[in-house]
Amino acid sequence: MEGRQRVLKLLKGARVRACSVFATEFWALNRRGYGIKSLLEDPEGLLPVVAEEAQNIDSDIFFFLAGLTSVPLMVLGGRFEFPEKGAPFAEAPLVEDRDDLKELDLKKIASDARVNQLRQASVELKRILRDRAMVAVNIRAPFTQAAQMVGSENFMRLLYRDERFVFELLEISTEIFLAYGLPFVESGAEMIYVSDPVASGDLISRKHFERYVYPYLKKIVAEIKRLGTPVLLHICGDTADRLDLIREIEPDIMSVDHKVDLEKAGEILGQRICLAGNVDPSQVMEYGSREEVERKALECMEKAGNRRFLLMPGCEISPDTPLENIKTFLDVGHGLATK
Repeated sequence: MEGRQRVLKLLKGARVRACSVFATEFWALNRRGYGIKSLLEDPEGLLPVVAEEAQNIDSDIFFFLAGLTSVPLMVLGGRFEFPEKGAPFAEAPLVEDRDDLKELDLKKIASDARVNQLRQASVELKRILRDRAMVAVNIRAPFTQAAQMVGSENFMRLLYRDERFVFELLEISTEIFLAYGLPFVESGAEMIYVSDPVASGDLISRKHFERYVYPYLKKIVAEIKRLGTPVLLHICGDTADRLDLIREIEPDIMSVDHKVDLEKAGEILGQRICLAGNVDPSQVMEYGSREEVERKALECMEKAGNRRFLLMPGCEISPDTPLENIKTFLDVGHGLATK
């Protein structure tokens, strides 16, 4: 059975040995000496590089556009710096005040050539990988995207100083998410990977999560699932105190960080949501030995117990992660490891 089929069975309720190493196009390009900007400038030319790297591993899900989640904000006028290595970062806030918010023209997203080229690239990558792996397209969640719009530190201050403006930002950010993300679904994306790192328990309280994150995540997840496309949600850091709220949001798959206890996460999420995680992507996957990778992966599987489970690292892997560690991890996940 190939990777895509394993994931489809998992989503339908089967308990199969499914495994993804959380590899992204960013990982693939960096391995070959390319920065993420190269994909934005020439999706057609760089896609074969991404596809070749994806085919070199046996990961059941391959994550696409994880390094380009800021594209919709670029289209709306945001200025971003592209480091040689690493994801783009904003040179200045897209939104300074309410007047800036009112001037955003969301219609630009649908007509932007870069967006359309990336969407076509996602379709082509799905065609190339076929049953080898399911392609999950990464779209940034409304809360984290709102933070990007005004700058993360400023956004955190606004949570305490100007709640009305925060809600206005979140409403627009949700519209941006849907304007950018739904056409990927309509073009045939088989899975949407929703990332929301600023919603982490390391950054905001459960109270803030419930008030500012929950309603908008629930809305976008419901909208994507209404169109028949599964959602994988990942929130970095410790999310233990908000997993009951995430259970109500109902992503198809919830990916948890290595800081979260898998056994407890499974108990809270219940059986309707597939649990994914959560080997440390840095200390174990990047810097650990093959033996440590195997041991930690087996520990995760034991903690997950007899439930639907997708073995993954606790976050996206670094381009410097040794290939032997990746293959060891995937062998364990697919039941091929030898002791």
